[in-house]
Amino acid sequence: HEFQPQYGVQLIFNETARSRLLCSAACSQNPSCRVFDYDSSLRRCRLFEADLTNGAIIKTASQTSIVGSVILSASLYASMYNQSCSTCQGNRYQTCSSTTNRCQCPGNSYWNGSMCPLQLFENAACSQIDACRSDLNLSCVMNSYGEFTQCLIGINLFTIFVYENLNTDKIFHFLIKLK
Repeated sequence: HEFQPQYGVQLIFNETARSRLLCSAACSQNPSCRVFDYDSSLRRCRLFEADLTNGAIIKTASQTSIVGSVILSASLYASMYNQSCSTCQGNRYQTCSSTTNRCQCPGNSYWNGSMCPLQLFENAACSQIDACRSDLNLSCVMNSYGEFTQCLIGINLFTIFVYENLNTDKIFHFLIKLK
């Protein structure tokens, strides 16, 4: 088996390694790594910034390939999120923010109230402003009711709600592209 990411940008490492143990150790040392695959006949180690929500384990012709995954739970995050940096020093699940001096989610992940899932890709449903991959120019767009809805590319939106009360209440939603 091998891992097939949904997006090419999710491959963060593709090198040779002498063993699957060394490949899994490389994943463990990289805070962005959530999945790895290793083919012992090719000695190919690949690390991915992906999980099974945005990639899949597929069968291959190779009989020597395996897939490993980092298992995450809220208990890995809740006790240290937003605590002083000494709390998360040397921790792969949270990093020290140089601006706030607090433990925060690592790159391309976001705090959802209990843990740090990976940020979302284009057209994914989102429920908060930082849920989408900003490094890919994605933004979580609001609808006319002020609810976050979807990750869209190339749009930085500033939403203005204008309430007009005539005989009925009407809500107008204007989107202004910011440059």
